[in-house]
Amino acid sequence: MKPHKENLIIFISIIFSFFFGTFFWENINFEFVDPKILGNYTLSKHDAKNDIFRYVFFIFMPIFTYISIKFYTDKNIFKKIANLKKNDHINFKIDNSLLFLFIIFLFFLFLQFFSIEFPDHKIDSYHDGQRLSSAFKSYLDNTLWSGSYVTVGIFYETLSTKIIWSLFNNVTIGLARFTEIFYILLLKISLIYLSFIFTKFLRLNSLYKNSFFLLNGLIFLSLSDYNTATVDLISFREIPIIIFFILFIHYLISSYQKTILFLISILSILSLLWSIDRGLICNLLIILISLYLLVTSDFKNFFIFIFFLTLSWFVSFLIIGHEFNYFIDNTISVYREMNYIHGLIHPTPFSADDNASRATKTIILISLCLLISLSTLFNLKNYFSNRLKVVLICFSIICFLSYLYALGRSDGPHIKNSFGYPIIFLSIYFSHLFFIMISNLNLKFGKIFIYASIVFFTLFSLLSLNYNNIIKYNERFKTFSNLPDSYFMNVDEVQFVKEISPFIENFNCIQLFSNDAILNYLLKKKSCTKFYFVWSAASLNKQNEFISELNNADIIISEGQKNNWDMPLSKKMFAVQKYIDKNYYLYKSINKWNILLSKK
Repeated sequence: MKPHKENLIIFISIIFSFFFGTFFWENINFEFVDPKILGNYTLSKHDAKNDIFRYVFFIFMPIFTYISIKFYTDKNIFKKIANLKKNDHINFKIDNSLLFLFIIFLFFLFLQFFSIEFPDHKIDSYHDGQRLSSAFKSYLDNTLWSGSYVTVGIFYETLSTKIIWSLFNNVTIGLARFTEIFYILLLKISLIYLSFIFTKFLRLNSLYKNSFFLLNGLIFLSLSDYNTATVDLISFREIPIIIFFILFIHYLISSYQKTILFLISILSILSLLWSIDRGLICNLLIILISLYLLVTSDFKNFFIFIFFLTLSWFVSFLIIGHEFNYFIDNTISVYREMNYIHGLIHPTPFSADDNASRATKTIILISLCLLISLSTLFNLKNYFSNRLKVVLICFSIICFLSYLYALGRSDGPHIKNSFGYPIIFLSIYFSHLFFIMISNLNLKFGKIFIYASIVFFTLFSLLSLNYNNIIKYNERFKTFSNLPDSYFMNVDEVQFVKEISPFIENFNCIQLFSNDAILNYLLKKKSCTKFYFVWSAASLNKQNEFISELNNADIIISEGQKNNWDMPLSKKMFAVQKYIDKNYYLYKSINKWNILLSKK
C-alpha cells in the first residue's frame, strides 16, 4: 500500500474510532453495589469502575485501530521494536554553551522567586485547613497517620508544614504558605532540567539544541505560576513523577545504571508519602520499568531492581516504626473509598455535560501522545534515536496514567491539572521536528531568529523582575512569616475565634463536625479524633470508627448552616449525626457554627 494512502486510511479510521468510543461510553456500565458511602456516585447508582473502563476503552480504541492497520500493511512491523535494545551512536555530552544557558535559566528562576509577592490571600478553610490542622496536631504530639486520617499524603498534609514550623520555631500561616511557593520553585527547576536533559537525545548541532532547550523551557515554565489561589496546568504535586522520569532518562544514558535503579526504588515509598494518588502512578511506572527490563532481557538489572525495591520498603518499615501499619491501612482505605466519597461522574466526550469540552480536549490529546509515541517505533526515518523512542513512549504513558486523578473527581480544576503533561509531550515532539527541518534547510534567517529569541528572553526576564522585592526579600519574608492568623481570616472567623477561645481554654481537644478543617489550627486545639478532615470519614466503616473515638470529645463544633461544598455533613455522615444528636446538646451558636457539648 502506498504511504499516503495508508496514512489517509489511518487518519480516517482513528477519527471514526473516537466517535466509536464515544458511542459506547455510557454503554460501559458495571452493576452498582452499594458501598455504604453517600456521595454523587451512590446517589446516581454509578459504579466507580465505570469511569476507569470508559476512559481506557476510549483511549485504546484509536491505538488498537492504528496498530491493526500497521500490522495489516506490514506483518513484520513488531520486529522493529527489537531495535529498542540496540545502542545509539549519539554523543551524550553536554555542550558548554547549553550548560551556560541552563545556568542562566536557573539564575532567572531564583531571581523570579525572590521577586514575587507572597501569597497573602484570605484562607480557604477547607484546603488551607488540610495543610494546617493535621500539621498542628503532629507538631504537638508527633503523631502521623495514627493521629490524622490522611487523604492526600502525609508529607503534603502534615510533615511539610510541621518541618518549616520546627525550623523557624514559629507556628504561622505565612510559613505554611511559603512551603507551597517553594515547591512551585522546585517544580519549575525540575521542568527546566527536564528540557535540558532531553537535548542529549537530539541529533542537532549546538545552536539548535540550545534553541530546543530555550523554547521548551519557556513553554514548560508557563504551565505553572506562583499564584496559589488559581489552578495550574501542572501542579507541584507532580514533582515525584517528574523526578521519576528524569531518573529513567538518566538510566538510559548513564553508565551508573545500578545507582539510578536504587534512586528509582526509593521513589516507590517516598512518592506515596508525598501524595497517595501520585504515589500510585509512580509505582505503576516502576512496574512498567520492571517489565521493560524483562522485555529487553536485562535480567541482571531486573533482579537488582527488585532487591532495591524490597530493601527500600523494609528500611521504610524500620524508620516509620509503629506508624507503618497505620500508613498501610490509611492508604488502602483511601484507594478503596475516596472515589465514592467525593467522586463526580466523568462527562461523556463531545456532550453538553459540565466540563465535557475540557475533558474531551484533554483525553484526545492524551490519545494523540500515545499514537505519536507508537508511530516513532514504526517510523523508518532516522529522526528519532532508539532511546528517544523509549523516552517518548514512557512519557506518553505518564500522560495516560496521570489522567486517573481526574477520573476520581471529574471537575474543572482536576481535569485542568491533567493537561500539562500532554502539552509537554507535544512541545518536545513538534519542536524537535521543527528544528530538524530548519537545520536541514540551513537557513540563515533561522539562525538570526534563534539568536534574537535568546536576546529577547534575557531582556524580557530582566524587565519583568521586581528588583525592590528582591532587595527587600529578607525583610519581606520576616514580615510575612510573622503575620498573625487574623490577617488571613475573614470577619466571621475573627469574631468566632475571639468569642470561643476563652471558653475552650480548659478543653484538651475539640472535634469538628464541619468542613471548616482549619478551625483546629485557628483555635490552637488538636482534633479529638483522627478525622479532622471530617467528610473523609463518610464510609459506614469510618463513621463507626469516628463514633468510637468520639468518647474523647467533650466539645464539637458543627455547621450551623448548610455548607455548599459537596452535601451537608448531617446527610453524608448520617451515623455520626445520629450519635451526636443522642449524646450532645446545643450550647451556643456563633455566626454559622454551633457549639455542642457532651451530655456526660
